[in-house]
Amino acid sequence: MAATAHSDPYAIFMRKIGYSAGLEDTAKRVEDLVTIYLHDRDITTASWHELVTGSKEEGKWGRDKTAEKDFGDFFFSLRLIQRTSGDVLALENLDAMAITAELLRDEAESRAARDFLLIWAILVNDGEIFVNLLLAGFEEQAIKDTLRTMMRSKRSEALEHLKGKAPAKRINRIITIERQEKNKGSAGGGQSVASLKRTEPLQSQRTSDLGAQEDDEIEFSDDYFRKVPPRRRYWAISLGLWNDEKGLTQRGQDFLDGLRQSGYVDARDCFIYWPMDYELVRSGFRPDLFGEQTKTLWACLVDFAEAYGGLRVKPSAENDSDCAVKLIGEMIEVFRSLHGRKAMLRRELPITIAFPSAIAVSLARGNAVLDLPSAILAEQKGEQRRLAFRQSRHTGGALSIKR
Repeated sequence: MAATAHSDPYAIFMRKIGYSAGLEDTAKRVEDLVTIYLHDRDITTASWHELVTGSKEEGKWGRDKTAEKDFGDFFFSLRLIQRTSGDVLALENLDAMAITAELLRDEAESRAARDFLLIWAILVNDGEIFVNLLLAGFEEQAIKDTLRTMMRSKRSEALEHLKGKAPAKRINRIITIERQEKNKGSAGGGQSVASLKRTEPLQSQRTSDLGAQEDDEIEFSDDYFRKVPPRRRYWAISLGLWNDEKGLTQRGQDFLDGLRQSGYVDARDCFIYWPMDYELVRSGFRPDLFGEQTKTLWACLVDFAEAYGGLRVKPSAENDSDCAVKLIGEMIEVFRSLHGRKAMLRRELPITIAFPSAIAVSLARGNAVLDLPSAILAEQKGEQRRLAFRQSRHTGGALSIKR
């Protein structure tokens, strides 16, 4: 089951989604969710229930009610929706997908934008598993070698920057893989409630758990390889990066080469993606904690879009501010038309929605993208100041149109 919150601020130091139900057919299910969100202009407990449990013949997923939580947790881990007590909330990546679909209209362009936004969601939330498995060719021994090398390197660097702030065992508990040696999931044999009765003293169990927490070794279970690589391989196939017969596609090779050129893949051929500046601030750290390794939201988006789709950034021009105001105004109009029950929370457009949307639209159209942060800054310094920009600890910033 996917994690539903970063209760530990140090969790941002490893981009991974844990063992999760709901990873199958991700691209199609994301498309279904976006379609319903746009059609209803909202996502509710009723529409979510219907999507998950409705008939496959009617385009729904045909699962039982218990799957609502599993799928909801996974979609939360990709920042698409959040299920709360009696409600469903749209999150930034679902809004970005809806905004780009509305602005583009063309089906092929909408799909291209959605694919980029999906890989963006994967990279931000599971990138250090997904990309390293892709680098390893989804082969078991190569996966072990690549992940161990990446995690040991990252542990060492994190400890260097966090001297005096966190003990090694705390960092090691975060920068590791998930362990579920005893959990066979849906493929395991059935267990009765009686079979789960404790058969050893509680103190013994606690001692064992504490010992596991302090274990610095990076170990892999059979269950890990049964669940994790196949689902990431499906993501890679759906995004055009992998072919089951030929392996890495040309697009996949270009993607990895692009990540190497922009410094995310190191000399040992491991992908490491340090927290972005606003993620560090949100978790209570300095935005420059990792020095030059820390990038902005916009810089990461440009890097990944260039690697995935050959995106270019437009040279500066005199009318950049006008273009920025027009684009942001269009995005805000769509943003406010959605999730009307939360209208009071939609007066500003977070840059975690605006920036990915702008990149995705340009990528889908095959156009060079406007340097949006520079254009916004120029607008702020101009005489008209049609855009308002507010710093935000949670999202890095939020935009609105002045009336």
